[in-house]
Amino acid sequence: MASKLFYLWRLFWTPVAFAALGVGGLVLAWTVIPAATIFERDEYKRNRTAQAIIRQSFRLYLWCLQTVGIIRLEVSGADQFRDCHGKLVVANHPTLLDIVILMALLPDAKCVGKEQLWRNPMLRFVVSAAGYIRNDHEPEVFLAKCRETLAAGFNLIIFPEGTRTVPGRPLHFQRGFAHIALASGVDLLPIVITCEPVFLVKGDPFYKVPLTRPRFRIEAGRTLLPRSYSLGEAGSRSRDARALVSQIEADYYRKLSHG
Repeated sequence: MASKLFYLWRLFWTPVAFAALGVGGLVLAWTVIPAATIFERDEYKRNRTAQAIIRQSFRLYLWCLQTVGIIRLEVSGADQFRDCHGKLVVANHPTLLDIVILMALLPDAKCVGKEQLWRNPMLRFVVSAAGYIRNDHEPEVFLAKCRETLAAGFNLIIFPEGTRTVPGRPLHFQRGFAHIALASGVDLLPIVITCEPVFLVKGDPFYKVPLTRPRFRIEAGRTLLPRSYSLGEAGSRSRDARALVSQIEADYYRKLSHG
């Protein structure tokens, strides 16, 4: 009886929580972030101010989700998140909440976003103020922007799958992140995200609530140094990129299969 009541409790609060996320996004986009950044002319300072507001807002939002019992969140390697600076952060993408969680955990974090975000009247000022990178730039322009971001000490979050994982299908990573890592020569931090039971996966509506409370586990892997994934031979970046993608995919397969 108690478990059924708890399920009904979550069934009620889940759509309320997502409505709150939308309202909160409007408040940030139209008032808080513009007011905090409008007089800041330095681009990087403006980016960091917007990112700090987003990070604290997402931390509060996740706290609320856990307090009302919608999710359970476990973080392994919290010190690696806290001390992360100027790293390329790659993660698998099983749920809709992944970017919210990573943005809440990582300081000075930028991400790569779909160009539709810059056409969204609610979000375009936020993504611009935070300095996020559009994924529709020409390859060399995109690569240059990623290198500049990392060189300035920002963390850059990328989901190599390009979209949320389809349950039951194997991971398939695109090579973009590997080319960024090789061209910029930065440390690469792999993050493994799991959610049991499945919740907010691709193809499911947000109001589809599992019978038991979903447990999100966020695990920081071993940081890969540039010398560990670059062969360092002239004209071999494409080969190195393929090798790096294969290595990362294999690591994720082992960890997710073990989990």
